Amino acid sequence: MKPKKELQKRKMNIFWTNKAKSDLQILEDFLIENWGFDVLENFYVILEKKISLLENGNLIHQKYEDTDFHKLLITKHNSIIYEISGNQINLLNMINNFRNPDSNYNLITEK
Repeated sequence: MKPKKELQKRKMNIFWTNKAKSDLQILEDFLIENWGFDVLENFYVILEKKISLLENGNLIHQKYEDTDFHKLLITKHNSIIYEISGNQINLLNMINNFRNPDSNYNLITEK
């Protein structure tokens, strides 16, 4: 029996685009206004854990639809759309998973 090949893990650099930062700010405002600071704090704990997984290369990158982008589920309500460029992960958008999928797709693919 052949030994299993070790997967090479590399530290990735995370870059937040202006659009992703804007999406996050809108989500932050929504959470504070509708659910309060405790929910916002819980969201940030989850977000930081998921970003850390991306940063450390500890997950399989799920493709987003028929694009070159990837999707990372943050909570059942939100996902991050990102692209990989060498050892950098560019966070492009945060999307609401309950929004019309066509609307999300159009937001992400429009130039």
